[in-house]
Amino acid sequence: MLVSILHRATGDGMAFVGLGVLVWWLGAIASGPAAYETFTDLMTTPIGWIVLVGLSWAFFTHMMSGLRHFVLDIGAGYELDTNRFWSIAAPIIAIVLTGIFWAVILRVWE
Repeated sequence: MLVSILHRATGDGMAFVGLGVLVWWLGAIASGPAAYETFTDLMTTPIGWIVLVGLSWAFFTHMMSGLRHFVLDIGAGYELDTNRFWSIAAPIIAIVLTGIFWAVILRVWE
């Protein structure tokens, strides 16, 4: 149940928050260097980092849950132990992928 709720919540979060950040970013690029600098200044504050890390966590959580649902849709993984394992593993794998993603980004950004 939690994985299903997380799937819906992360999808909604990416749709609303992610779309807002994307539109703001594209508008800042189109508006020139001063607007883009304002965007980057705000997105590199602690709140901006929380938003960006949260969006990437939402993406990976939604992706892992979607893959789990895809496997269930093809008729596999309905055994109770298998289903329970993947319902626990999907959010954990999403957290690990988020950590790896940000480790790579911060390493490249240095």
